[in-house]
Amino acid sequence: MTPRPRLWALLILALAAWWRLAGLGTWSLDGDEVYSWYDVQTLLAGGDWPQGARTQPLGYLAMAGMVGLAGLDEFTLRLAPALGGLATVALLLFMRRDVLPTGTAMIAAAGAALSPWLIYLSQSARFYGVMMPLATLTILWSLPGPGRKPLAATAAWMGAMACHPTAATLGLGLALPLLRPPVPWRALMACSGLVLVVAGGLSLADDGALFKVAQRVLQNADPGQYDAVHFVLGLGYNLGPVVGMLALVGMLAGRRAGGPEAGQLSVFGVFPPFALLGLALLGISVHQRYAVVAVPAALLLAGSGLAYLFRERRKAALILGAAALLVPAPALLAHARDGNRHDVRGVAAWFAEHASSTDLLVADEHGTVELYLHRHEGFGATAVAEDTDLSEQHRQDYLGNKNDCWVALKLSRMNGAYDTELMDWIDEFFTEVARVGVAPPPLVRHDNRFVIFQRSERVLGSGR
Repeated sequence: MTPRPRLWALLILALAAWWRLAGLGTWSLDGDEVYSWYDVQTLLAGGDWPQGARTQPLGYLAMAGMVGLAGLDEFTLRLAPALGGLATVALLLFMRRDVLPTGTAMIAAAGAALSPWLIYLSQSARFYGVMMPLATLTILWSLPGPGRKPLAATAAWMGAMACHPTAATLGLGLALPLLRPPVPWRALMACSGLVLVVAGGLSLADDGALFKVAQRVLQNADPGQYDAVHFVLGLGYNLGPVVGMLALVGMLAGRRAGGPEAGQLSVFGVFPPFALLGLALLGISVHQRYAVVAVPAALLLAGSGLAYLFRERRKAALILGAAALLVPAPALLAHARDGNRHDVRGVAAWFAEHASSTDLLVADEHGTVELYLHRHEGFGATAVAEDTDLSEQHRQDYLGNKNDCWVALKLSRMNGAYDTELMDWIDEFFTEVARVGVAPPPLVRHDNRFVIFQRSERVLGSGR
């Protein structure tokens, strides 16, 4: 690598390191991170392995190793995924120069370094950050050429599956060299076309998947459940339309050039999300983040597509290159402000300041709110109820209870994702008193604020 590309590579690595390490211990635990918090402690205590650790052991072991060395806090719990995210960028930068041009690799690495989606997953105390470099190695070592290492690629693939079973979707790309050239472009396109036909058929119904996608985009609503709509919305939003467009250009340019590495990258980039979409259409719960194993291939295809446009259509390349930088900018700004997370620690602090330890507390993310609330003096034994566990009898009891009642819900989910009866109960008997968190900047879909409600008045005769 000549001096100028080497300087660009160091800049990309520096950006990747900053985005993955800055704020790592500042953001409160959010979502499923609370499971890692408790499960890692169970592993280190020598107890029975929790369910998640039994099915996805490698990520948990990596997190437990860091916590065992440096103690438990948000920073150490997230350090292994963050280093995995940084390693992913480095692998894209420096590996397989025998088949990947420097420009393509640097564009792909820059995309990974500045991807709000990959930054978020790298800063999450889950297994995705640990899985990403293993998925990247699987892809890179599988590409045909002098540097191909099929046994090492298989070992990396097995490691990725030990982080999460959905890495198995890389298996088709791993096996592709066994089928021998030419690349089965027709089969790949036929698979894509079949999914499009099925999706088109679903869109004919008023409550079909594509209809719901359009409806929820227009309403700016949280899908609320992990179905096909959630998968399509999440993948499209997180991967981004510009990256997808450039990846398509890279696929078409690779087909024209006839290089076997482009065909294999296409399989790695296309098959995992299409396979997961098929599962979602069958009614199986699928998160969009399960498709992250395909992102390294998608970024390499996007890098190839942008490099091709620079050679053939420079003006189009400049426009798309600028768009690739500008589109994620609002999300990066949002991430710098709150880590693209709900401030659950802030909700607990608000309760500790304004509520009594004997009050009735209800919250989304109730386990995490309770974890942070117990750190406040006088609240060490205060319980927080889950919003989804409130039966009709519970709601009646809470209205008549002599102690005050408070509810904390996510603003992004209040547009149809919560139970209708719960929202009707709150609308009738509660008053909004605070919002905790930072309002999102313009053009950012996710609003990570919590809304806190207080019971307006005690309803005698409704409880004890």
